[in-house]
Amino acid sequence: MSVSGTAAEVNAGFRQRVADGARTVPVVFDLPTRAGLDSDAPQAHGLVGHCGVPVDSIDDMRVLFGGLRLERIFPTLAADVSAAPLLLLYQLVAEEHGTPARRLTGAVRNDVFRRILDRGPDGLPHRPKLRLAMNVVAYGLAELPRWQCLSICGHQLAGPDADPALEVARTVAGGVEYLRAAATAGLDPRAVARRLTICLTAGATARESRTKLRAARTVWTRTAHDHLTPGLPTPRLYVQHPRHRSPAPALRPLPRALDAAALAVLDRMHRQHGTLTLLGHAVPTRRRIPRPHPASQALQAGQAERLAKLRAWRIQSAVDEALLRLHQAARGTDNVLYPMKDALAARATVGEVCTTLHRAWSPH
Repeated sequence: MSVSGTAAEVNAGFRQRVADGARTVPVVFDLPTRAGLDSDAPQAHGLVGHCGVPVDSIDDMRVLFGGLRLERIFPTLAADVSAAPLLLLYQLVAEEHGTPARRLTGAVRNDVFRRILDRGPDGLPHRPKLRLAMNVVAYGLAELPRWQCLSICGHQLAGPDADPALEVARTVAGGVEYLRAAATAGLDPRAVARRLTICLTAGATARESRTKLRAARTVWTRTAHDHLTPGLPTPRLYVQHPRHRSPAPALRPLPRALDAAALAVLDRMHRQHGTLTLLGHAVPTRRRIPRPHPASQALQAGQAERLAKLRAWRIQSAVDEALLRLHQAARGTDNVLYPMKDALAARATVGEVCTTLHRAWSPH
């Protein structure tokens, strides 16, 4: 497991990438940030910088995107459970740059079904995470009209080396659950479907990848027609090559009628225990707990120093009042992103925001 650099070091890579003509800027946050932990939290020991860049507050986000024309780039934020605060931090920095939200484009990985638990705890039950995802979508529809604010990671739902039919079925089922939740929250399922991004594992060949995408479109259209609203837009579909792929002889061949096989799997899922229950426990494998890495200790020390300075210089009463409003919104029915944005602007940390949600929503 690799250790990334500071926000300043990652920013240098972004600026070089943009100077070379790229528009898409992939942003991968480290494990504590994705789990909603500050870098100085005890649970983050030895994990700061693992697999990404640590971002604890608006100060880090300012450094991460410093010197970039945000209206000209397309960032993709691999955020997981911290999608809401990290998206808001990006918007706050853009506003400081003078870029209005309506001109921002990008995508945030905001998949509540993604099995991030095998990389560390996130502390929230499935239902509150689904509400938070819908709050992000509603906020995006109202405030960030050019952002993709919802995603499904099909390969994570199905598990490693899963049967392609199972992967397609679970992915479509996840999309159906999202749109049902959107309708329950009073959102337009058509508008939400346009903001939905679906990622499947790439096939062994380009032809197999095309087959999976074609099957996903077919299954989506038929399932949406039967269980939701006819004529729903097809989400944005793409394939991703896994970091660690099994050797070629071990790959399972695609069924000739992949769409029919996936539909059969999907039919067995709404008849058994309910889609949401199955998706919440999609892969009953043992968690992989990441081990502390000595190389992250120096990075953690630097982040801890930055956090100490931030807490010393901010107006604590303003932070406390903003976090209280966030807690009240979470306990009620209001969209939590609006008070969350105020708290982050007052220099609350990602960990403090996520802890506030945990206290409001977690049974423990």
